[in-house]
Amino acid sequence: MKKLLLSASLLLAASTAFAVTDGQTYEAKKGLTITNLWTIDRTHNAADYEKLAIANKNARTAATDGKVVYVGLSMAEGQTTLERFDLETGALMEPLALKLNGEAYVGTLCANQVGLDDYGHLYIAPYNANSAGDGAFQVYLVNTETGDLTLVGTNTMDFLGGIGRIDYCDVKGDLTGVESSCTVIAAASTNDIVVFGWTMPQGSTEWEGAFTGMPYQQVTGTYPADQTIFNYGSVAKHVKDGTGDLGMFYIDGFTTFPALYGSDGAMVGNLGEADLIVTDKETGITTGTVPAPNGAGTNGIAELSCGAQNIIGYSEGQYPAAGNAQVIITAVDGDYTFSSMEHLWTVPADGFSTTSDGGTRVHCIQGVQLPEDAAGKSATLLVTFKCFNGLAVYRIAEEGYNPQGGVAENVVANAQITVNGDVIAVSEVAEAIEVYNIAGQKVAQANNATEVVAPAAGVYVVKATVAGEQTVAKVVVR
Repeated sequence: MKKLLLSASLLLAASTAFAVTDGQTYEAKKGLTITNLWTIDRTHNAADYEKLAIANKNARTAATDGKVVYVGLSMAEGQTTLERFDLETGALMEPLALKLNGEAYVGTLCANQVGLDDYGHLYIAPYNANSAGDGAFQVYLVNTETGDLTLVGTNTMDFLGGIGRIDYCDVKGDLTGVESSCTVIAAASTNDIVVFGWTMPQGSTEWEGAFTGMPYQQVTGTYPADQTIFNYGSVAKHVKDGTGDLGMFYIDGFTTFPALYGSDGAMVGNLGEADLIVTDKETGITTGTVPAPNGAGTNGIAELSCGAQNIIGYSEGQYPAAGNAQVIITAVDGDYTFSSMEHLWTVPADGFSTTSDGGTRVHCIQGVQLPEDAAGKSATLLVTFKCFNGLAVYRIAEEGYNPQGGVAENVVANAQITVNGDVIAVSEVAEAIEVYNIAGQKVAQANNATEVVAPAAGVYVVKATVAGEQTVAKVVVR
């Protein structure tokens, strides 16, 4: 099983033949700093960016496993690849050629979605027109050594009459079904405000509809409220809670802004609850503190955290003005409520570019937790990829964070972390035992103890401090 935390060797990025930094200085906010480690885009190093295969409208999505950034490049003919970049430096790596049943994997947008499940399994999924509701959706596991694809499940993810094009999907849990259940969701980009979902119980290899046995659910409510379709390139994102079961999820569409929904499809919050910056058309007076997306445009949202601070990042807009293809980064409360948003930064400050991506809309935003440094300060990486515009990595950190002082994983050889039922145990008395969920949020802690109780079944990162030294382990509580 892959480690959730990166090793302490992930330091400041060195320049490569392609990657540079955005050259911007960002003010510290709420005790946090943000630094661009590297970027490859149309504003800062356009000539080098345009030489890359990802400067292509068929390179839609990106994801990282904590070491490599993968960008899916679909080819209707020829060879579909996952373009690869070193997460630490931005260095271009050898592409991974994808194969299905021993043959080159090709097709229209056949690798439209690339992502990682909660157990580090890399997957791809193709675009599906689904104009009749009589087909099925596919997700493939990717062998990162050979590029071979394996269809997930022994049956298909049937639409059963649900109609609506699927551009992108999101996965929660374990696609192999071994460590936990798994749920795949996708928002319809045409026809209606519908979300699709399939679930695979732990120990099973068969998909079933996630909504009381059905694979689709009408959602109620949008922001703005008068929308009847999510439209182009709509994005659905799970709220991760340590399980593979259907829970809350975000939807961001071309004609809608980010909104949060419950498993019954009811809207429970939306970006309109934030103190958005607006200008009155009659008076010209501007009010608000949180940037609004620049009109109907790009689709992307992600939950992150750094130390005790929760963060939401969302896409700035499509390409109507200078400084676009950016991520708006906000601080939020412990429940990630939209109404609590405080603007931190918009990155890159000078944007990726104002180049049209031909209407693909999707904006990939992902957080990756780093290990604490020797002083216990936290940091998180933000990966941002906007199709046809650029790819960059930023480090958000508590002020004073020292990457060279970071602690390596499992530095205390004689301190072992084990699980028995819902009890997480350390082999020696620990000054502190801290338990984090997969979103990087602390969910339990015990001091001067040998064990702590996990709040629920799921995947956790446990940090145990013994004799002043720290051991970090990833555990599964069943």
